Amino acid sequence: MHFLLLLSLVTIQLVLPAWGDYRVASSGNAKPNDLSNSNYESWIRLKRAKSLHAQRSAAAVAVGASPCTEDFEKPDYQFSGFQFNKTTIEAGDRSMTRFQLNDVVNNESTSCTTPYLQDPNKPMWNVCDGDYNDVTQPKTSFKYSAATSELEINQIWICEVQNKTHPRPYFSSAKIDLGDLLDCVDDKTQTRCTVADDTAPTFNGDYVTPVWKSGEVDVIPPSQKAATGTPWNQTPCIGLSFSYPNWDVEGFSYDGDGGASVSFRLNNRANNQSVACTAQGGEWSSCDGNSTAVRFAEETSELSVNQTWICNGGDRYPENVTFRAVGSVAIDPESTDSTYIKGSLTEPIEMTPNVAPEGVNYPSCIETSEAPSWIVTSWVWNEKWRDGYNTGNLTATFHNPATGFNLTCTGDGEELNRDGRYGNERWWGCALATSPFSKYQIISLIKLNPVTEIFSIDQRWYCNGNEDKLPSYFKAVGDVATTLDCSWNNDTATNTSTKTCSQVELPLTVQGTVANRTELASDVFFELAPSGYSCTISSVLATQWSATWSSDTVYAEATSAGSLATRQYFDIQFLAMDGFQHVDYANVSLTPFLPASEPGRWYDCKDYRGDDHSSSNVWARHSLECRWQLDLATGYLAIDHTWYCDDKTPENPIVFHGSGSRFYDFSCYVYRDDDEYSCGPTGLNPPPVLPTYLSWKSVPAAELRA
Repeated sequence: MHFLLLLSLVTIQLVLPAWGDYRVASSGNAKPNDLSNSNYESWIRLKRAKSLHAQRSAAAVAVGASPCTEDFEKPDYQFSGFQFNKTTIEAGDRSMTRFQLNDVVNNESTSCTTPYLQDPNKPMWNVCDGDYNDVTQPKTSFKYSAATSELEINQIWICEVQNKTHPRPYFSSAKIDLGDLLDCVDDKTQTRCTVADDTAPTFNGDYVTPVWKSGEVDVIPPSQKAATGTPWNQTPCIGLSFSYPNWDVEGFSYDGDGGASVSFRLNNRANNQSVACTAQGGEWSSCDGNSTAVRFAEETSELSVNQTWICNGGDRYPENVTFRAVGSVAIDPESTDSTYIKGSLTEPIEMTPNVAPEGVNYPSCIETSEAPSWIVTSWVWNEKWRDGYNTGNLTATFHNPATGFNLTCTGDGEELNRDGRYGNERWWGCALATSPFSKYQIISLIKLNPVTEIFSIDQRWYCNGNEDKLPSYFKAVGDVATTLDCSWNNDTATNTSTKTCSQVELPLTVQGTVANRTELASDVFFELAPSGYSCTISSVLATQWSATWSSDTVYAEATSAGSLATRQYFDIQFLAMDGFQHVDYANVSLTPFLPASEPGRWYDCKDYRGDDHSSSNVWARHSLECRWQLDLATGYLAIDHTWYCDDKTPENPIVFHGSGSRFYDFSCYVYRDDDEYSCGPTGLNPPPVLPTYLSWKSVPAAELRA
């Protein structure tokens, strides 16, 4: 290829006027067919940098005013020495254009030449000469269309302010029809067109200056509280208080004479403290001042407790947390056994914890599991054929009525042999949801026979016991014949055929059989100690978003103010969701400092792949709505997020809504060699965004699924 290009250059030099050095540079940023999207951006930058370095062998003559340094007026252009040459060679028509561009209003001049021979039928943008490391000089580009005789000019200045935070883009664009000005001479192989300098008119177009619109942002006042650590489930006292605010009653003594009094010792299972209590006459009585109150109702034999206690999180969460819980139980006055009282929290959050592995305490779990089934609500099969190598992937969403567990599962793998015969059937494992009880997680697999179109599910789960039955482990398998509607899509460019099939009638019920049932100890799920992060604990005590962002404005291909776009790279780490679960994405289009700027716009938290999936399965499952806002003029970043937690209350998940903001110190840097500038917060670890507003409410699980 290089030899052919060199041969073409040499051939044309024999017939074209001697314009000096023919420099080979970038032909533009058209994406090659064999280049993947993931490598395209790197390819563009390398290509652009090489082009600019090649073009800077001849510096432009630039004098006069600049919008970066002093008063500057709308440019008025005039060209001189205009020449267009077209020649016909074996490869087809090739052309070159050159002229001197003068800004007569601001006394600036630059030399413009196509950097290599180009197809006149496919006009391209070309960069004029100039020292673009000089902040006073614009980047000038032009395009000449031989078919329409139209010359287009674009100029952009990137002006840096003193504190390096606001590079300001100035745009000038104009076009002129040269049809009546051209003087062309044709021979057998070449056309040469010129414009006499004394006939070249002045012309202008649009001139766009930076616009600041920060005042239109409705600012959420930043939180003034300090960021703290996030407590774990196993943080002493705090973790147990959120999970098991319960009591044991020991040494219960009943005296029915003279107004029914009771005495006992109350043991708090959350903070491992105990207190002696006495209650009389059916009234509330204090055990130890103001922190514990008890009451015994003789008519119903009901013992009630209302207690407040304080926990400290130690090094991880060095703040005191106040808990208040209430509970009651019917107690046999004649019994000497220890009695258990289950409590409900009223502070710092109102909830009744039901801490257990997912699905374990779902209503009638044991009974429904004895005749297992699954309800399939979506089902799509894709089969891809390319060069004899055939693969398939299946995505299905299904619900287990025994546990209330709903799952979207995607299986990917080779389903067809190279010779076209179907291979062995294969079980695909579904992604596991994060659980504080990893030993008792629900495990699911799916399978499809592409020939018989039989769909199968294999799932393992656990159920708590009841008065008649012990807690149990279940493994069940089921299958069903699908009824599919299929279509084909052929991509000739990649020689790929894709078959897409969907289940015709939904929901689809898969009946199963129990392959294994193992009974467990009666107290296996009684106050089972959770581990890891707790969504509920973190959301109530330490909601914070660790947000990192950077912007990248590429102006190499900018042909107008409207085509200048700033790409936003963003990452939100949310500590409430199993630690540092996050969503990240890129190429969100912003246009700061120009009339199209929308600093008040809220953007959805969608990830870098541009779909509705996120970088974390936990984030995707728990986030109900998430938006962010960024004003690059002030460094203002705001987040509005709605999520839910069900690690303590699976039957009644808690829906949280939080919003907060922060003004970040940030700086920008202009990379003139790469025709771009980037901005981002200063420092290695920018401070988190804390909630200015935080609220929560309990929602029935069925309502949340709906």
